[in-house]
Order: sequence, then C-alpha cells, then structure tokens
Amino acid sequence: MHIHLDLVGGIAGDMFIAAMSNAFPELKLRIERVIAEANFSGVSICFESKNDGVLVGTHFQVTEVERSHVQHDEHLHGDSQTHTHEHEHSHDFSHLQAQQHNHEHKHPHDFDHLHTHEHHEHSAHEHPHDFDHLHTSQHHQHAPEPPSVPGDKPQYENVYAKARNHGHAHRTYEEIRQILTTAKLPERVREHSLNIFRIIGEAEAEVHGVPVELISFHEVGGWDSVVDVIGAACAIEYADGATWSCSSLPKGGGFIDSAHGKLPVPPPAVALILRGFVFHDDGVLGERITPTGAAILKYLNPSLRLPSALELKGVGNGFGTKKLPSLSNVLRVLFFQSFPTEQQPIALLNFEIDDMTGEELAICLDNLRAAEGVLDVTQSTVYGKKNRLVMSVQVLAKVELQEQVVNLILGSTTTLGVRQQIVSRTVLARELKSMTVGESNVRVKVAKRPGGAKTAKVDIDDLSASSANCHDMRKLANAAEKTVLKETNDEHN
Repeated sequence: MHIHLDLVGGIAGDMFIAAMSNAFPELKLRIERVIAEANFSGVSICFESKNDGVLVGTHFQVTEVERSHVQHDEHLHGDSQTHTHEHEHSHDFSHLQAQQHNHEHKHPHDFDHLHTHEHHEHSAHEHPHDFDHLHTSQHHQHAPEPPSVPGDKPQYENVYAKARNHGHAHRTYEEIRQILTTAKLPERVREHSLNIFRIIGEAEAEVHGVPVELISFHEVGGWDSVVDVIGAACAIEYADGATWSCSSLPKGGGFIDSAHGKLPVPPPAVALILRGFVFHDDGVLGERITPTGAAILKYLNPSLRLPSALELKGVGNGFGTKKLPSLSNVLRVLFFQSFPTEQQPIALLNFEIDDMTGEELAICLDNLRAAEGVLDVTQSTVYGKKNRLVMSVQVLAKVELQEQVVNLILGSTTTLGVRQQIVSRTVLARELKSMTVGESNVRVKVAKRPGGAKTAKVDIDDLSASSANCHDMRKLANAAEKTVLKETNDEHN
C-alpha cells in the first residue's frame, strides 16, 4: 500500500488522525481502544463527521476533564466541567528553564524555569492572536491527576508530582518520555510515539542551543498533544509496511505570538524539522503546519512524488478546527495499491555495424533473435563516422546469459565491441489464452493495465499460419481479442 498526504490546508496531529481514520474507518476503533487502555484519567476522544460546505470528512477532538477543577466545582456547584482543546494550529510549545519563579509553588528541577505569563492567578489565558492554543489546564493553580495504570502507579506519581508542583502543564521532555514509556501502549505505538516526540524535542533543543533533556514543553506537553501523538502512532502502526509521499507544504505567513515574543511562520523549530521538504506559497497566511504535524512528516520520511503504476483505492479528508479564508482546512489522504507488475533486471547490449550488407546483417540478427537468452533485438539507421549510414543494434538479454549472448554477437557480426549495462524493466502481469475462431486456433496474450483496463493481442505467428492475407488476419485478430476480453471480464464479475 502507498499513502499520499495532500496538504491542502496544512497538517496537525489531529488532522492526520482524522484523515487516516476517514480513509480507513476501522482505524477509529483501534485508536479508541488504545487510548482507553492507556487509561489517561479524565481524557476522552471524539471522531465527528464534518462538512465545511465544500468537502466532507472527519474531525478529531481530545476533551480533557480538569480533575482538580472538577473537585472544586463539585464542592461549590455539584456538577463538573469539561473543556475541549481546539488545537488545529499550535505554537509556543516549549521554553527553557532558565530563571527561578518568585511564585509560591516550587519546581523540583535542577534547572530554573522561564515563563511567558508572570501571573498565574487568572482563570484563563488571554491570546491576542487568532491561532489556537494548546493547554493541559486553563487554571494554573491545578494540575491534572495522573492516569490510573495498574502496576505503574509509582512511576506515574513521580511524573505527576512534578507537574503538580509546576502548577500547570509545563512538562519536560524527560517527563513526557516517561509517561509514554510507562503507559499501557502497544509496543509499536509506543515506539512511534517516542520517536515523534524526540523529533520535536531535538528541534527545540537546537533552536535554543541546549541539550534535549533541558527542554520543557508548554503546549506540546498538554494531554491533548500527547494523545494526538499516540493517535498518530496508531495510524502509522495500522499502515505498517506502507510507503509514503506528500505534496509540497503550504508555507503560511505572518507572525505568531509566543513565549519567546513574535515569531515568523513557520516557527523556528518547525522550520528546522522540515528542512529538505519542498514548500509553496498559496497566499493564505497563518500557521499551517503545527510542531506535531511537522514531526509526523519528518518521521514518515515521505518521498516528494508518487511512484509509478499505482491504483487509487480510496480517499480520506481530515479537518482542522480553524477556518481558512479561501480553501478547505483539510489534510487529504490518498491511498493506493501497487499495480501487479514485476521488476526484472535485464542486460542492455548495443553495437553498430557499418560494413555488412543488408542481407548478411538480416541473417545474423534472425539467428540472434532465436538464440537462448535473447529477449528482443531492434535495429535503427544512424549516421556514423564520416557521415556514413550505420546500423545501430540493441539487444535485450537475460542477465544470467549475458556473456553468452555477447560472445554470439562478436562471433557472428563484424562489430569490434559491444556496450553493456544492467537495467531494470517493469513488466505487466499477463496470461496466454488459447482461442478458437471458426476453424482457426490462436493464442492471445491478455494484460491488465494500470487503472483496470485490459488489453489483448493475438500471437502474430499464429495469425500468419491461419490466414493468407492481411485482411483475413485482421478479422481473425479482432474476433479472437474481443472474445477473450469478454470472457475474461465475465470471469471477474
């Protein structure tokens, strides 16, 4: 299977999950089961059908119950609250721990912490820009409860003690790595998740000039981003063995407000992750590729063009949350099945003849065509030295009999040398059928072309043996080819 990612609106973790689950509906149950078994307390996911007036597809959301906030509200109001992270375009996703807070809460790290927000007593962040923001909790005075994983509680308690002391979701790379390492996840999903987060961490470390272990994630450290990465890892696991390609990437434009001030689009870490990819400018501003989306692309290592001989089998559309002014904010997945072809190595042999008569060369080439190991012989007229007409001959031969064919050429013609190279040829699957038309019996070669079309060709030797002139040969060929194609199609209906 081959999967092509068409970045119409861009790519984020949730868009990748949505597009893959829209293309492969059975993937939804797999992702739901993996997230449920991971037992991240207070985290739920939802797949929704979406129609933006132009396209239809799937939208993926992560909803998080603020556990500490819920307990407080239940005491006062007797009900619980939830909030949904709309994380189509995120940034401001890491910061360095560089100076100590003057807040009452202490950080149990060996290194100091740098924050954009100086005051944490407000109930929600204010964002003066129109890019969606990722947070584990809107209330800084509360930290999420640890997931309940039987047998792993001591490890989780250590991680979450740090998160609670932070008072918010500023998790270090090492904390996230420990969460993924100790969570109840399928091993391949765990491996993909760790690798994706590693890509983000290393890019941030390069931007700031520090070891990756000293990076602390702000928004990518939130539960919604963690779940996005795990969901993306499930999709990658599902497509195990597939090859990947992608379109050029929309650059976007403008600036975003971040913990480090205003940053150009794409942000520095995203730009580092996507080195080597091809971009285009479609005139739509804003952040089009999130850190998680960039890391997924980097991890998949897609080619920049589709392979040949592919049969399109399905399409999936994954929507983001933001609305773009002139196009659908969608990631499109096209999946293909390789067409039934065979790659064969063959020997390509070339030589020229300028001192044999036409009759002599014709006899030599007929003998060459009949020789063991020879697949085909062609000839053409070219101009050689001193503008003399020269016959250029090309021979296709089996690799294992290449030396034998070369010796035959040198022994039966006047050429003084043969050029040789090993090349690969793509061969369509074909079958040979015997057909009776009237009193004639002929063999017909049937081949299936990319796109599903079938073609038939009658063996020319059988035609010449059955017909006395070209008109009868054409009638016989047409009748035999039409009959075999009809029978072949009927067999597969």
